[in-house]
Amino acid sequence: MTAAARTTRRARGGAAPLVRERATFLIDVLGGAELARWLGVSRSQPTRWRQGAEVPGPEAARELVDLDHVMARALMLYPAPVAIDWLTSSNGYLEGARPVDVLKTRGSAEVIAALDAAESGAIG
Repeated sequence: MTAAARTTRRARGGAAPLVRERATFLIDVLGGAELARWLGVSRSQPTRWRQGAEVPGPEAARELVDLDHVMARALMLYPAPVAIDWLTSSNGYLEGARPVDVLKTRGSAEVIAALDAAESGAIG
């Protein structure tokens, strides 16, 4: 899907709640360009979401919410550089998959379970 198809030009109802706050949080942690890369949108989109000039389309909105949730949970366990490394590295709990890939293809539930396992000292 193209970046244009993943973003709605004008802010309107039905978008993910707290888009500005979520975009700001993730930009602060990852940087705007990296956030855009993780979500598969153009480099300028996260900044536009943060400014309220645009809202993400349905797919990007779901991924933004999921990433926000997972990143917030990861930061409860690790400092930001370690959390980013955890998300982008092979994970034993996820059978060798990278959490960021699982997040994108299957949603946040398995990644949250992997974080719970890491917190309890199990694989991860």
